[in-house]
This record gives sequence, structure tokens and C-alpha cells, in this order.
Amino acid sequence: MAAKVRVACTLIVALAVLMPIAATAAAASVESARDARIFELLDDDQDGSVSMMEFKNNQMLVFYILDRNKDLALTADETFLPTDVFASIAGADGKIDTIEFLDIVDSAFKQADTNHDGLLDRQEFGALLNRVRNR
Repeated sequence: MAAKVRVACTLIVALAVLMPIAATAAAASVESARDARIFELLDDDQDGSVSMMEFKNNQMLVFYILDRNKDLALTADETFLPTDVFASIAGADGKIDTIEFLDIVDSAFKQADTNHDGLLDRQEFGALLNRVRNR
């Protein structure tokens, strides 16, 4: 009986140690799936890259996806932006409205297009998202 209790305690401790690792992996998996879905939505012609035109045509789609409460403004909890980055974009009201969102989209595309071919591939798009998240 004491051996079973010892094994059970060992398993509980092991699970407690592994839970944050599993949670981090699960969060990364969800984030990766969300990023892939956004890329697919932007890639209208499904050629594996997003042109500036596709990016511009779908920028409001991205805004509406992020705007969970559908109030036409993004709050910090609706974006994946770090607090300081969000604050630098948001207006005096502490929200990012559609105009503020559209203002940053053009420059974001140009910065993300690292090989300057006028297209974002999955790597460039992923790098853009990671750069924004880690600012």
C-alpha cells in the first residue's frame, strides 16, 4: 500500500511539473493554428503567398476577426500586441479604431516583405507576427 501511495505522489509531482510545459505547448499550437488560418484567409488565390493587394483587400477581415465584441475598436485584450506597442498605436481613447488599424497595415506589409518581392510567404508572415508579439 505504501508503495502505491509513493507511486501516486510521484505521478502527481511529475504532472505538476509537466503541466506548464504542456500548457505552453498547447498555447503555441493554438497560436500557430490561428496564424496559419489568418494566412490562408489573406491568401485569396491560394498560391502560398500574400500580395500587397490581397493584404489590403483583407485587412478589414483581419480587423473583424480580432474585434471579438464587434464594437469596431480593438482593445488590448483583443490583440496579441504587447502593452507598449498597443499603446503606441491606440488613440487617446485607448482603443485601435479602423482608421488607426489601416494606417499601420501598409507599413507592416513593407517591413515584413524582407526579400522585397512584393509578396509575403508563410515565413515572412510568421516573422511579422512574431516581431509584433515580441516587441
